[in-house]
Amino acid sequence: MTSGVRIALEPRERAVIGLIGSVHLVSHFYHLVLPPLFIFIQPELGVSYTELGIAMTLYFIATAIVQVPIGLMVDRIGARAVLIGGLMLMGFSLVLAGMVPNYTVLLVSFFIAGMGNAVFHPADFSILSNNVRESHQGRAFAFHTFGGSIGYAAAPVVMVPLGSIFGWEFSLTLAGLLGVLMGFLIFICGSVFQNRVAQEDGKTGVSKNLPEKADWRIMLTRPMILFFCFYVLTSAAGTGLTAFSIPALPIVYNNISPEIAGAILTCFLVAAIFGSLPGGWLADWVRMEYIVVVVCFAVMSLCVLLMGSGYLTLWLVFLMASIAGLMRGLYNASRDILVRRASPSRSVGTAFGFVTLGYTLGQGGTPVLYGWLMDQGLGSGVFLVAAGFAFLAMLIVLIPGQGQKPKS
Repeated sequence: MTSGVRIALEPRERAVIGLIGSVHLVSHFYHLVLPPLFIFIQPELGVSYTELGIAMTLYFIATAIVQVPIGLMVDRIGARAVLIGGLMLMGFSLVLAGMVPNYTVLLVSFFIAGMGNAVFHPADFSILSNNVRESHQGRAFAFHTFGGSIGYAAAPVVMVPLGSIFGWEFSLTLAGLLGVLMGFLIFICGSVFQNRVAQEDGKTGVSKNLPEKADWRIMLTRPMILFFCFYVLTSAAGTGLTAFSIPALPIVYNNISPEIAGAILTCFLVAAIFGSLPGGWLADWVRMEYIVVVVCFAVMSLCVLLMGSGYLTLWLVFLMASIAGLMRGLYNASRDILVRRASPSRSVGTAFGFVTLGYTLGQGGTPVLYGWLMDQGLGSGVFLVAAGFAFLAMLIVLIPGQGQKPKS
């Protein structure tokens, strides 16, 4: 069952993981940098919340449009240069939005920032894959996920006090400078990154064969199409839980108020954060990572299904949400290793750009379905559909040819 990997990371590997984890923190911080400021922006600019929501819609539309081309660019010109460019683009876009308080400028700025947002997954995973030994990549990917989760959690905690004390313009400008500074840091620390294919550190110490040239046609291969579908389904399942569990749970359970439902969702999200780092060690420890993904999705599907049954006590709902969240965190690193292993070594950026597009589409396409279920008063349907999406994602992982072969 185990791969017998060595525990210690080299100092250079630690530096790379720390830098890329910090970059991912900034990227996810930017995902939620604007919504906490809506309450300050709306009266000053005289626009509706719907109009402010358009800025976030444009942000993710821009990401989806350029996601695949950015992945190809990562493999063609190098991940570090693309990563620096994305950080600078996002940072200066937010600085512009803060320094020119105008609704049109806000829309343009966040559309441009959305294009910068597309660099992170292709560039991050390309850098980690080329700088961390394969036997340690589970931990590398786990720290990457952990950084993003902290960024999500930090945004409202930081931006609301900043907005109330200094105003939304200064807050956006300051947030933008964070991206610019991170871009400079990646530029200055360039010597840490090695542009090489990560090697196993097994007993033989033999390097892998040189990889083939980056090629957009890998997106048409069976493993990549299946992983694309997998990401669509996992995103669709997660969207149901994170975006609709608060209004759905009070429909399913008479003794659950929106406030309690919010606490249940918080348990789910916090458990996912706590599960992400152990998931990295687990991915490095097991020989067949796909088993981790399958087990996690099987348990998560069951927990979500039970949450929507209407037959659980309040504390069992909390327990099921926590277990589901823990499973969500545990599987991430194993999933990322499977995608990396199924990718040609010089097309890691293209591969992750492509599958991340699937995640974006799942995130953007399913709220209409969940919203329709809520309009029909089918709170249980939200959990049933989310569990169904998770179960289908598990079945996709069981299809052969997606990097399921055990570690050597």
